[in-house]
Amino acid sequence: MSSPDRRLANSLTLIVCGILAGVVLAAVAFPVVGFSGLTAKSASDGFRDLPAEIRIPPLPQTSTLLASDNQTVLASFFDENRRNVKLEDIALVMRQAIVAAEDSRFYEHKGVDARGIVRALVRNQTSGEVTQGASTLTQQYVRSVLKYSAANASQYKAATEDTAARKLREIRYAIALEKEFSKNQILENYLNITFFGNGGTGIHSASEVYFGKPPSQLTLPEAALIAGLAKDPTRYNPVKNDQRAALARRTYVLRQMVRMKYISQAEADAADQASIGLNPKPNVQGCEYGRVDFGFFCGWFLDWWQKNPAFGHSTTERLTMLRKGGFRIVSTIDVTMQKTAQRQVDRGLSAYNRFATGIVIVQPGTGRVQAMAINRKYGIKKNPGGKTYPYTENPLLTGSTISPGYQAGSTFKMFTMLAALQQGIPLNHTLWAPPQLTSQYIGGCKTGKYYCPKNADSRMTGVHTINSGFGESVNTYFVQLEQEATVRAAVAAAQAAGVVFRGSTDLKNIKWAQNSQQAWGSFTLGTAQVSPLDMANAYATVAARGKYCKPTPVRSITDPTGKKLLAGNPSCKKAFAPAVADAANDAARCPVGDGSMTGVSCTHPGGGATATSVGAAIDRPVAGKTGTTDDNNAGWFVGYTPNLAAASFIANPDKYYDTVPDSHLPVQIVRDTFTKVLPMLPVKNFVRAPRKLSYGTLVRVPDVKGATPEEAIARLRYAGFSPSLNYEAEDSEEPAGRVSRTEPDGGTYLSKRSTVRVNISNGKKTKRNPAVDKLCKADPNLPVCKIKPGEPGFPGVPNP
Repeated sequence: MSSPDRRLANSLTLIVCGILAGVVLAAVAFPVVGFSGLTAKSASDGFRDLPAEIRIPPLPQTSTLLASDNQTVLASFFDENRRNVKLEDIALVMRQAIVAAEDSRFYEHKGVDARGIVRALVRNQTSGEVTQGASTLTQQYVRSVLKYSAANASQYKAATEDTAARKLREIRYAIALEKEFSKNQILENYLNITFFGNGGTGIHSASEVYFGKPPSQLTLPEAALIAGLAKDPTRYNPVKNDQRAALARRTYVLRQMVRMKYISQAEADAADQASIGLNPKPNVQGCEYGRVDFGFFCGWFLDWWQKNPAFGHSTTERLTMLRKGGFRIVSTIDVTMQKTAQRQVDRGLSAYNRFATGIVIVQPGTGRVQAMAINRKYGIKKNPGGKTYPYTENPLLTGSTISPGYQAGSTFKMFTMLAALQQGIPLNHTLWAPPQLTSQYIGGCKTGKYYCPKNADSRMTGVHTINSGFGESVNTYFVQLEQEATVRAAVAAAQAAGVVFRGSTDLKNIKWAQNSQQAWGSFTLGTAQVSPLDMANAYATVAARGKYCKPTPVRSITDPTGKKLLAGNPSCKKAFAPAVADAANDAARCPVGDGSMTGVSCTHPGGGATATSVGAAIDRPVAGKTGTTDDNNAGWFVGYTPNLAAASFIANPDKYYDTVPDSHLPVQIVRDTFTKVLPMLPVKNFVRAPRKLSYGTLVRVPDVKGATPEEAIARLRYAGFSPSLNYEAEDSEEPAGRVSRTEPDGGTYLSKRSTVRVNISNGKKTKRNPAVDKLCKADPNLPVCKIKPGEPGFPGVPNP
């Protein structure tokens, strides 16, 4: 620079920073119009009246939802796709390219480039129009900050309109910023705030949407192309426009980098010859555009966030916080468990099947949801033929008022059992279970106005304990147990465990049961609508020895500063006494064939468990319960260990009364998922239930054989039992009209309040079939040899 030029530049710097700043800027910005009444004094006064500091608001940043491995990205949420990065995480060539493209004297000026203003002033006055600006990189950053700081339309207009007042503000704040921040801090902030087109706001996003890589990995030609976009991101966008404009701009940036000695001419020539090399990453946000296999979990997470008061006072405020807060959200979803569960579901039913099947896995003691898989595709794509599948966003696994869930069948027997145990009714509590029961509940059936459930198999008939009733899933046992414990208590146990009732009919029935002992007798057989998430979490409560934890999709939430929010922490409370849960766990081992720890039999003579394949396949303590509704409208299985609980279902979400093709499928899905994921977890044992809840107060059943029915009933009641008289007389050695036997036999020890079945003799003697008698002499341990005269299945022939 010559001496006259240097003197002119120095003088202009003083003018800009002093009284004549407005006049000079007006000449640069409005060379044709002139000063239009803008005087040196008014400019000076306006400049001095501006605040000395600029308020820099936090920039909107993208929030990212990750799997529990802290690296698998499930979805992103943003209004502006931005993620701030440190300058050291931006490739050096990118930093050099942006300086070369936008402000070659960036490291020399103090916020305002006097030489640049002179150059722009001369050229603009010569051409008669604005052909060259004079804004430094710092001023451009100030302009962006003012736009983000605008609280209303007028403030935004003031930050963007071409006026001398705007230029004055930019100069004032640029000078202040240069005093407060280092050059590298300003450059970092500039790169993070600048829009580079194609949805790329900030350098991290720009690197992704153009080249599918982080800014630390940008090459020279890639950096030069992105730097060229800052001047006009719309015109030079190579994805949406003719690429020749972007390449020409890249050439200009490379020349500038050579001129500034950032690169050699040979490096520039090689970069200029390189292909544009675009590898754009989709600039999309939300669960619909995230990882397909995690879509339903993501949708539930979003619903959880929008309902959480920790994130704002309204749904809109909470969603805005998510889309602008730049949170790093580590979810509870386990990638391996999710993939394994999805694989089992896909093997069971195609996404194009009208029936839905799925599984939810919850961690007992924390409420963390570790897998959500279903044979549907999460999304808003149009379904073929006007169907509602395979694409949907309905919360089929988590439930809502619109989609309240599916009838869960006998899995609800768990809640009647819990209610009974809470009232001190022990596991060996016996009741006679007939093939069909006329209950105390209003419901109506062919025999009258009362609810009269049946068992699924006539072989279930007989005396049962809680364990055998649960293990064989005996309906008539559990409706009687419900009569003792009350529907109201069973509903309360379900709610305490974590079941959420959403269906309008269910909510009416709950109110009815609060006021009537004859209400909702079918509750224990699972006629309420519930979601797989509800059932997995309810059984997880039992698995955790009565500790209920609110289901959560989040392990941790970290804001852009690294501060962790508390919203992801488990929220737990005591739902049941540990002893009650331990007893329920003991009974729940029976359906899967794992056996009772307390010694209470899991089946009655001739009976069998409902899901023994689960216990046979899993070499560790396991429990669970099957569930099938009337007419096979839905099938369920809830399986669990002390450290994992899973609920699987099959139903038609659009037609609840459609008969499912395979009600056993949920058993297979849980079993096959568990066999693959449980080896990743330590073996944990259930806790043995206390004797009081296993056997209660034991009393010896009096031997009333041969007594009159009246005498037998009186003696049994005096002993503390509930006698049940069988009016259908049977063959016996005893005289007609006398007690032939009791079930259980006299001399057996039962808990108080248990039912003792009293059978009456018809006077006809029966002896064992000679052929069977011969077999029994050879092998007395054969099952048929243990059946006594009068009992169902006795291979007898009447004496002449």
